[in-house]
Parts: sequence; structure tokens; C-alpha cells
Amino acid sequence: MEILRHIESRPPSIPRPILLMGNFDGIHLGHQALLHRAIDDAKEMGGRSVVLTFEPHPLKVLAPQRAPRLILTHKDKMTLLQSFGVDAVIVQTFDAAFAGVEADEFVREYLVRRIGVRKMWVGKDLRFGKGRKGRVEDLARWGKDMGFEVGVIEPIQLGSHRVSSSRIRTLIEQGEVREAGNYLGRYHFISGRVVSGHGRGRHLGYPTANIVARTEVLPLDGIYASIMQAGGRQWRSVTSVGLNPTFGAGPRTIESYIFDFDGDLYDQAVKLFFVERIREEKKFSSVELLVEQIKLDVVSAREILRGVELPKSASDG
Repeated sequence: MEILRHIESRPPSIPRPILLMGNFDGIHLGHQALLHRAIDDAKEMGGRSVVLTFEPHPLKVLAPQRAPRLILTHKDKMTLLQSFGVDAVIVQTFDAAFAGVEADEFVREYLVRRIGVRKMWVGKDLRFGKGRKGRVEDLARWGKDMGFEVGVIEPIQLGSHRVSSSRIRTLIEQGEVREAGNYLGRYHFISGRVVSGHGRGRHLGYPTANIVARTEVLPLDGIYASIMQAGGRQWRSVTSVGLNPTFGAGPRTIESYIFDFDGDLYDQAVKLFFVERIREEKKFSSVELLVEQIKLDVVSAREILRGVELPKSASDG
């Protein structure tokens, strides 16, 4: 997959681009529906599927106080787009100057003149251009005038809820990681690096990998059945997210006890997939009671993970 930047000064040469546009945070089922349409059309039309996305997230520039925590790091987003078969990604720097481009100028100068779009697939609620004044109806009208086609898909529904990045963030932050996975079409994962910790787990008989996360959206504090991925290998695990209140509050840590593992992941890049929340975090009156609970958590996690297919992920953190 080709990753392109700075198209203002170096317009890309892409044959018959079939274009998608958006932030694509999470690459959830709604995003995937768009991706499949664009990839299929590119094959039929002898063109290339292209995603136009923005870095940083527009709200981090326009309204930092309202900017969402991101479900995916930029690198993980690129990796997932590649795994779906996207041919090229254009990463447009989003700054104050770009935010001031009117919707019609954006279509004419960016989509048509610089990218050469032949067809676009968009969601029904797309907004773009200065003040987010551009709508799908405008895009379709300008497409007819400027020589490209616009395809529109309806929002994806699961039960009574629409699939959206905002709902997925809420579910993860409430600890509902299994439900969030239904919307993502995969387990939510964090990327990070293993660092040295206090060594308490080893003294308790349950050595843990301590992870500093790069991913912004973290699950609610608690104990989770999880899957660790590092160096192209994967292991089932049980993970604690929280303040370790039995040893005194804070700081917040992510610690994963990896089943059937006798190695060292220190300083390695890892991904940690959250399968299901087992329980909330608790403060125990003694270390002995904590160890007894850890034993139960391991049994619970092994039961949850029995028969769970390990996730397919192209690379580690």
C-alpha cells in the first residue's frame, strides 16, 4: 500500500482513483462497508482504491477541548487499511489553513485537480469543507458537473444502535469490550511497549508484562480476558487495567499475565487485544486474598478464551 503526503506541492499520479474520505478512526463495520465498495469498484474499473484521511484529527485543531480520544494510533490505522486491500492512502495535514478551504474549492482543487477522482463512496452523513458546510447532496451535484460519480451507503445498524466511532469509544471506556468488538468486527486492541514494573507480579507467582500504551482509548479499570501479540506470536492472557489499590492507589497501569509463556518481552512493541471484562478492580485486605482472586481470574480468562480464534493482525506495535 502506498502512503502519500503533501499533495499540494506534489499531486499524486493515481490511475482512475476510487476515493473514500474521512477520519476512519476504528475502521469499524461502517468504514469496512465503504472500503469493500471502493476496493471492488477499483478492480472492476481498472483503477485504484484510495483513502483520503486527515492528520491530526480535525477537532484537535478546531476544538481541542472536544477532540475525541482515538481508537487507533495512526500507524495501526495504516496497517489495518493495508490489511483490507487498500491501494493507497493520502494523509492530508489538517491545519488552520486547510480548515478554511470552502467545500466547493476543496472538491475542485483537491479531489478533481490533484487526485483526479473518478468515483467516491461516502456515508450519508458526510460533512466537509469550511464550517463543515459541504454535504453529500452538494458532492453529488458537483460530481456531475466535474466528471466523477458519487455512491452513498446508509449507516450500518446493530440492533437499535448505529455503528459509529463515538459509540465504540463509549463502550470501550465503559468496559464493554465484547460489545465494542461487535461494532469493530474485531477485538479492540492497544499498541504499546513493555516496560519494567514494580515486579510485584513475579513475587506473587504471576509475572506480568507492563505496557505503556500509545493507543488513546483504554478500557475501564478492571480485569480482562485478553490476547497478547509480540514478535509475530500470540498468547492468551489475563490483564489488569487500573490503580492496583491493594498496594496503594496509582499510578494507572496495564499489566498482562501471559499463559504458558516463559520469556521476556521487555522493551518489545506489543499489541494487546481485549476479549471480555471479567470483573471490576478491587482493593483486597491482604496480599493472600489478592493471590486467591488472581487464581480465579486466570481460571475465568482461560474459560472465556477457550476456543477463541486468535486475531489476525499484520504486524505488532
